[in-house]
Amino acid sequence: MNKVRIFFKLATFLFYLHCAGIYNKPTPIENKSIPAISKNIRFEFTGFYFYKKELQLLKKEILQSGFAETPNSPLLLEVILEEKEVSYKYEFLHAANFVASLFTVGIIPYYTITQHKITYRFSENAKLLGSSTQILELDQLRGLSMLPVTYFFWPSNAFDKSILDSWKVYEDLK
Repeated sequence: MNKVRIFFKLATFLFYLHCAGIYNKPTPIENKSIPAISKNIRFEFTGFYFYKKELQLLKKEILQSGFAETPNSPLLLEVILEEKEVSYKYEFLHAANFVASLFTVGIIPYYTITQHKITYRFSENAKLLGSSTQILELDQLRGLSMLPVTYFFWPSNAFDKSILDSWKVYEDLK
């Protein structure tokens, strides 16, 4: 009994320690164009409670694109980040992959997808001027066999790139 408990603790540790995130380009799903607006804006970020570093990176990117933060501005930019529930096309294969990864102690990597929805919404005095919604998708592989590539494909680096690219995609859509 004690060996089984040690095996599962070791498997869990190794399973989550070695993870690689593969970046996917943000996918626009809704875009309402915005007329020419003032460059002085207020910010409101929602859904970034666990993503403080990403919030700061995104804010810096927005400011570098020519906007200036003015706390009393009537123009508001809301940035809303939501985590989405992922449904796999082949649930049985996903479950079989988990079992295979668990019993091989991560030699066969476990594949997961994380999805977020990010919305950029401009409004002035409670009147919506325009918005854009995009899906951010990150493929992740977890397991012992991912050890050699973990440093190059760390999931939070891929997520940072995805968030920053969502603003660039939004600017291209304007």
